Amino acid sequence: MKTESAGRRLANRQLKLLVLLLLGLYCFGLCASAANDTKVVDEAGLLTYEEEQELQERLSGIAEEYQSDVVVATVDSCRGMDVQSFTDRYYYENGYGYGPEIDGIILLVSMQERRFHLATRGSAIDTFTDYGLEVIDDEITPYLREGEYAKAFETFADLAEEFLEEDENGLPYDTNHVYEDRSARLVNSMIHFMFAMGIGLFAAIVTLVVLFQQLRSVHVKNEARDYVRSGSFRVTRANDIFLYRTVSRRKIERENSSGGGHGGGSMTHSAPGGGGRAGGRSGSF
Repeated sequence: MKTESAGRRLANRQLKLLVLLLLGLYCFGLCASAANDTKVVDEAGLLTYEEEQELQERLSGIAEEYQSDVVVATVDSCRGMDVQSFTDRYYYENGYGYGPEIDGIILLVSMQERRFHLATRGSAIDTFTDYGLEVIDDEITPYLREGEYAKAFETFADLAEEFLEEDENGLPYDTNHVYEDRSARLVNSMIHFMFAMGIGLFAAIVTLVVLFQQLRSVHVKNEARDYVRSGSFRVTRANDIFLYRTVSRRKIERENSSGGGHGGGSMTHSAPGGGGRAGGRSGSF
């Protein structure tokens, strides 16, 4: 009886431990999920409530579609750290990123230092190359300097979506595949279209002029014999003789996929606080 009672107590203890473990894992999952779902953290108070909610919805949609985090964070200061180290640690410690390589990009703005940092992790290091981060820097810095923070973050979201889409198509923006904003692409397309139309119209006009000139040189003949030149051509004998054959061979050059055409890629560094390597770019405003 004592042995049976002791066995029951042991079983009850194991069951309680199992329940506690499951509850702990469930709570941890909820916390991690809540951290990952918060794509906008505006500690510096740069956005209105409506702007923050709109940006949150936009970034969540992008991250979910491409399975790569896209985060915006604002802070009062970097608390004595350089902005790169602070951003890398912030991203890792707050549980951002998809998959084991914590794929994603974060834009962190620190108001006291008037600095920002773009940090990339996992697959986002290849999506947002050094060239690509420079493009984003150039696009958002003017808005940050003018205090148009909502516009800066909206531009960041637009660019992040475009870069992720282009990478999904197999060719991320880099030095070998430069970025043009949509308005520039539209203008260039219109210019090319108008140029092609102009060439076609010019060729048609030239053709018509030449044909017209040729028609003006034609004179009416009154009789059929007027169209034949006397003694101009006489055939007395005709034979077909095959003499020789000439065969020409030309090597068709094929594109070498292993040579050239590579972009600049991304420089990486060891991220503080764990989490492997990170890419990034810092700027000031």
